[in-house]
Amino acid sequence: MRRTIGTMRALFLQTLALVPAFALVACGARTSLLEFDTPGEGGASSASASSSGASAGESCSEELCNGLDDDCDGQIDEESPTSGAACLTGQTGPCANGRLSCVDGAPACIPDIQPVPELCGDEVDNNCDGKIDEGCVPATNGCSDGTREAFVEEDIYPLIAGCAGGFTVPGILIDPLPQCGFGGGNTGQNPEGLGCSASDLCARGFHICKGADDVALHAPTGCDGAVAEPGLFFATRQGSTGCAYCALGDNMDPDVCTGESCALDCATSRITANDLFGCGSVGRRPRLCGVLDRTSGDLCEALKEPWDCGGDGYNESNHVIKPGAAGGGVLCCAD
Repeated sequence: MRRTIGTMRALFLQTLALVPAFALVACGARTSLLEFDTPGEGGASSASASSSGASAGESCSEELCNGLDDDCDGQIDEESPTSGAACLTGQTGPCANGRLSCVDGAPACIPDIQPVPELCGDEVDNNCDGKIDEGCVPATNGCSDGTREAFVEEDIYPLIAGCAGGFTVPGILIDPLPQCGFGGGNTGQNPEGLGCSASDLCARGFHICKGADDVALHAPTGCDGAVAEPGLFFATRQGSTGCAYCALGDNMDPDVCTGESCALDCATSRITANDLFGCGSVGRRPRLCGVLDRTSGDLCEALKEPWDCGGDGYNESNHVIKPGAAGGGVLCCAD
């Protein structure tokens, strides 16, 4: 009996030793270290790394511009080492310099400045074709587009020109700066004058005539015979105190010389900005304005569209725009 009990105890202990192994097998546990995942690069398992990388069997690496997800982040060519580096595009002018970018799996040099239509008079190869100001008419006749619409006989009037076209930057009284590289003019590339000031209608070396005295200096006969075609008005920077009187004097008293005082001895200034004055075949006759023969009337009502003098009836020449090529433009006098 003692021997039997000892034998049973031994068998019981052997059975207990086998229970963990059976339990592991029953639960599907792995019994070999070779079956466990080992960490891959970046904390991912080796299996997942190979499946999300550039191709099966390759490990993750620095992203390249090759159409593959080299760094295993689920994105392709998102940031290659050369992206953003300075490069030469092979183009000319402002398009010559660029930055590297990855395009369709291959590095490409993208210009910092894209080509735009050629802009006359700025001496820049705007369209990046290796030529500067090609197709532009040399503006030797006073107008930026090379054509005159008033004082057309250059041999008779070499120092003054009537230049038609649009401008959308407001104001003419205080000499406006060119805003579109002298690219205005009704026969130029920007006839409506989008982004241009009135000064962009004049060629380099010419300015918007300051007023009656400036016109008389450059055209001794004044407006006589200057405008042959109907419906045209060419403005100057002549000021007025209202009542169709031009400011031809030298009085600068701001209490007397305003756009509504109708005073006769005032000088042109920013506040004597009533109406527009110039030469033309349309508009009203001024009461007193030296050699100038036309005025715009209140809010340009005597002129045709696209002249637009704004909504202040005492301040038209500070607000005028002309968003269209028809109807004239400005008088340009040689510097």
